Amino acid sequence: MIKILKYSWGLFLLFFFAGITNSYATHIRAGEIIAERISVQALTYRITVVGYTDTRSSVVFGPGTVNFGDGREVQLNTESDFSLVESLGNQIEKNTFVVTHTFQGPGVYTIRFQEFNRNDLTLNMDNSVDTPFYVETQITIDPFIGVNNSPVLTIPPVDNGAVNVRYIHNPGAFDPDGDSLAYELDVPKQAFQRPVNNYRSPASAEFSFNQQDGSVPAFLTLDPIFGDLIWDAPGTVGQFNVAFRIKEYRKLDGVWEQIGYVVRDMQIIIENSDNRRPELILPPDLCVEAGTLIEEIIQGSDPDGDPIKIEVFGEPIEITTSPATYSPDDGDFQPSPGIVNFEWQTVCNHVRAREYDVRVRITDQPRSGPALVDIKTWRIKVIGPPPVVDQLEQMPGRTVEINWDPYVCANSANEMQVWRRINSDPYEPDSCETGIRAGYELIGTTDMETFSFEDLNGGEGLAPGNTYCYRLVAAYPEPRAGESVVSDEICITIDVDVPIITNVSIEETDTEDGEIFIKWTPPYDIDQTQFPGPYQYELLRHDGFTGTEGRTSLVVTSDTLFTDTGLNTEDLVYNYRVVLYDGNTKIDTSSSASTVRLEPSIINEAIELNWTFEVPWNNSISEFRHEVYRNRTDPDAADEDTFELIGEVDVTQNGFTFLDDGTFNGVPLDRDTEYCYYVRTEGAYNVEGLEYPLLNKSQIICAKPDDDRLPCPPVLVFEGPVCEEYLAEQPCNISTYEHDVSWTPDFSGQCDDELSGYRLYYTNQGEDSEFELIGEFTSLELDATITDLTTYRGCYYITAVDRSGNESEPSNVVCVENCPSYNLPNAFTPNNDGVNDTFQAFDNPFSECPRFVTGVEIFIVNRWGAEVFRYNSLESAENDIFIRWDGRDKNGNDLPAGTYFYSGSVRFDVLDESQQVQSLKGTIQILK
Repeated sequence: MIKILKYSWGLFLLFFFAGITNSYATHIRAGEIIAERISVQALTYRITVVGYTDTRSSVVFGPGTVNFGDGREVQLNTESDFSLVESLGNQIEKNTFVVTHTFQGPGVYTIRFQEFNRNDLTLNMDNSVDTPFYVETQITIDPFIGVNNSPVLTIPPVDNGAVNVRYIHNPGAFDPDGDSLAYELDVPKQAFQRPVNNYRSPASAEFSFNQQDGSVPAFLTLDPIFGDLIWDAPGTVGQFNVAFRIKEYRKLDGVWEQIGYVVRDMQIIIENSDNRRPELILPPDLCVEAGTLIEEIIQGSDPDGDPIKIEVFGEPIEITTSPATYSPDDGDFQPSPGIVNFEWQTVCNHVRAREYDVRVRITDQPRSGPALVDIKTWRIKVIGPPPVVDQLEQMPGRTVEINWDPYVCANSANEMQVWRRINSDPYEPDSCETGIRAGYELIGTTDMETFSFEDLNGGEGLAPGNTYCYRLVAAYPEPRAGESVVSDEICITIDVDVPIITNVSIEETDTEDGEIFIKWTPPYDIDQTQFPGPYQYELLRHDGFTGTEGRTSLVVTSDTLFTDTGLNTEDLVYNYRVVLYDGNTKIDTSSSASTVRLEPSIINEAIELNWTFEVPWNNSISEFRHEVYRNRTDPDAADEDTFELIGEVDVTQNGFTFLDDGTFNGVPLDRDTEYCYYVRTEGAYNVEGLEYPLLNKSQIICAKPDDDRLPCPPVLVFEGPVCEEYLAEQPCNISTYEHDVSWTPDFSGQCDDELSGYRLYYTNQGEDSEFELIGEFTSLELDATITDLTTYRGCYYITAVDRSGNESEPSNVVCVENCPSYNLPNAFTPNNDGVNDTFQAFDNPFSECPRFVTGVEIFIVNRWGAEVFRYNSLESAENDIFIRWDGRDKNGNDLPAGTYFYSGSVRFDVLDESQQVQSLKGTIQILK
């Protein structure tokens, strides 16, 4: 535990002036700045300046200047709250000064410390004796990202090194907020953005000649993930300074953003020595469930038989909730070999996505010469224990209710995820495996106070005869994140109390005379006392894969099969349902089942086939194969004499796709030949008594593997209007827009120049999204005006179509962007005179109107950093983006005249993701 020593000012000044009389005898070896927020309500930080000094100097550390990055600065020795001096040995003292500072408002602040002087004779810079020592730390204060503390460094930079012996240092950094850390080398500074004079790397040829093993060249590296600073190997006796930056990242809106850093400037002292480095033996990296007591032994030895000291650093030691301990921890040396016992009672609050880094340092105590150290990292990951499922129960409407026990880490987790698949996958998670494996679908989430979930299957109900299996995963909140081990699987088979459809198979492909064969079963599990029969079945047909659009009642029958005729099976998809009747009493309706739709894609002299469907049975079963048939002679026939089987697809491994490149029989496809295909799917329910697999055919499709006579893509041009100029004359609430485009055909190259027309495609979601066809034009039309657009932004491309119906590749994509705008005044007068009474976005003139704003969030504080107003338009029913603050605080009290500070963000409807959220920062004056 750190002991705080409160200096009297008299004693401090005595030391200070004594230092002055020593002709500025130099002293500073190393240092850094740590920033810790100590108030949630106010923007108050505890700024800790740590300096490592040379005990041979009589100069007292502390007369330097701390600049808080907000225009204010203090002298460390006169305005610190407390200070502490600790001897670390090796002629080094650790000096800790703490200053409390309140920032006026949100912002990014670079906190700087500068003091004269560094100690003399640092070899890799010029004139270190007259060079200021400078370090900095950056913090981001923003109410929208949460509380932010800087990384904490737990291992002092006090290790000496020996010539031709690899040197290693690690700062033992962790972030108290759980943010991710990254490390990079820096250059020692003497002032803000001013490097020391003539800095050279210690590993340059001037100071280092080879690595410890004799290989060349020597190097100085910093591991960007673990933070190990390695110099392999020093070649010159003397002292050297290096600096590095520890950056902290937080995931904000799914993107990792840097929110701060700490710079450590440190000194390395190299001596001649025959001493050999001590050695560490760490336990294997661990992964444990929260609640596990970790008890491990860390071993160390010295090859020279010198005494050793083993120390443990890192976040598990520093955390306040159930910290780890090790013994002995008295700082004394012990005979070699030696051990320390590590113990950590993990708790739920320790769960997070990243591992904990335990830094272990071993130091020897040689009879003469410098002590040598080694530092290693031991990683421990703490994961959430698995949720415990209680039971599944089928509910009315063929829904399922899943119930689970209260989660043991409910106070730390924030979300329970419910995952589902058809048929069992009874895997046991591997050691340290969290989350769910592929093959499951996330069907819902709940908070941690909810212990049940009803699976409605999107309102459709679950399919009778299928077995549905569920697992739970608990998720933990950002920035620590993390997931639990998955729960055990629990399954239920839905009662077959209605007919189940087994076949929806296209038997004839035609635009007018297509045929579909439909077959179903009687209800197996129906209550025959309540519904004794005889049963009647009404077969319903609908357009599309799902839904009830185009509903047609085909037949009412006591049979369980039907052939639907006179259909356009070449172009359209249909789905079917069976309604069960007991006499004239309607009992229930089956799940829907669609036809199989096959689509070709031409890929490099091959044809790729992809098929889709929406059916209640399981078409992804490893023991079944989907079959692909091809015909090159008679596309109107689908019998075994004209189509041959060319492929069997394991869809559980490869998905519903097949590439025909001729390899099935070693005969390449002929680019001038039209090939025709259909697919036969294979699936099953989990119902006994049916003949499996369930076989269903797609429609027949035909395609050529290549066609080099396509039209060339036209050249598309956006003609306007210019967004800002256009909207400058439009009212704030305009809701429709228009675009003018034109195009020029291209007949160069190997292109078909007999065009029949053009097809124009559009999307308002960016060029990587799916475009939709919005217009078809004749070969004589070369421009168009697109009206009634709901937003100004959008992307277009155009294609040319030849007389055979072949469509060119897309033209160049032309994108136009919304012109977002959001302007706030810098003063208002809340005096109820009807003029300028509220702080709100401009609504006049039109050029100042808010444009393409989806939401506004603002946080207003007074000059002391205390919150007076907070507003989020997305949380209001109207989503009023104008704010309309009346100058009252959050308790409804009138605020005095003066300057207030606001920060926040405005969300814009733009394609560029980097511009979708922009910060709002500024001042607003209340005038009275």
